[in-house]
Amino acid sequence: MCLAQTTPLAGQPSAARHFLVGDLSKVVAKAPEDWGAVLLDGFGLILAAALVGWVANLGLRWLSTQFAYSPIAKAAVAAAGKALPAILPAYTLLFLIRNHAAYLAHVGWLDFTVLAGAFLCSLAHTTAVFHLLAVPIAWARKVADRTENKLDDILVPMFATFIRLAVVLVGAFKAISIVDPKSSDAILGLLAGAVVGLAFASQDTIKNFFGAVMLIVDQPFTLGDVINIGSHEGKVESLGLRSTTLMLLDGHRLAIPNGDLATRPIVNLTRRDFIRAQYVVHLDPNTPAEKVKAAADLIRGLLAGHEGSQPSHPPLVHVQEYGEWAVNIRLMYWYFPAQGARQLEFNQQLLLRIGEQLQQADIRIAAPGGPQNR
Repeated sequence: MCLAQTTPLAGQPSAARHFLVGDLSKVVAKAPEDWGAVLLDGFGLILAAALVGWVANLGLRWLSTQFAYSPIAKAAVAAAGKALPAILPAYTLLFLIRNHAAYLAHVGWLDFTVLAGAFLCSLAHTTAVFHLLAVPIAWARKVADRTENKLDDILVPMFATFIRLAVVLVGAFKAISIVDPKSSDAILGLLAGAVVGLAFASQDTIKNFFGAVMLIVDQPFTLGDVINIGSHEGKVESLGLRSTTLMLLDGHRLAIPNGDLATRPIVNLTRRDFIRAQYVVHLDPNTPAEKVKAAADLIRGLLAGHEGSQPSHPPLVHVQEYGEWAVNIRLMYWYFPAQGARQLEFNQQLLLRIGEQLQQADIRIAAPGGPQNR
């Protein structure tokens, strides 16, 4: 596109037409000895350039398959192959314009051909950049694959699409500006007005898109995590541009707009290191003090070195209060790692053993029931 930027339109001083064409003000018009030979030479060179580009594309694309161990090298070789069929004919055309400038000036086609050459060169540059974007995209995918968070895999194609679209729009605008700067200014103004109008009309869509970007960048969760957002709890199934889908515990799927989700407190239940469980054992209010102490020691013994315990988080067992209808003993323990199914199984066995041993010790549980979660 740099070449296109140095190419003024027809009607401007010819000395600054194009640096590959040279100072056109010094071109002396003359007729060729044989127009047939000139045309044959021109079409032959352009056809040869197109053929070389096509063959190079096939060869480089085949060569790229040999770099399976390196996605970046594979993308670079394949992108170079895809760019050559556009670059080679465009530069061949500029070369022909320079060599045959005198002949073109003789028939009054010099301005038009320079303009056409710059226009095609600009399109070729846009095409090349579009394909070469595969290299940084391949690098980004490689980086995303190394991370544990699966949201990175969503971010890469999302931004790749927007960057490619931006390259196409900028390239098209630049090519139009070569042909007619006034038209390009009008198109730019029209696009600016359209963007402003779309921004007002699509505030929710834009909010949700940037919400998705914030969730991907901050990474409060990844696909497959179980999260709690206050009013709902479920497994993250997918993250899209508009909404995030949760599989709730009751089997329903809930789609939450990303703009709303990004502003909510998110509790990631999957990423926690442990599960803390807390219960209160209610003893009969008439239980003697020595039996209350015996009950606390019994529970403490059952929790000593329990499954999933860690020295940094020892279990706690204390007589909490003498209530109106029960003597309350509170127990609290931490289970490592945070595996919900295993913790529930252990907790069931613990409560059953507490009930059995209290019964064997002739320590009565309060009338409202057995151990209760609090």
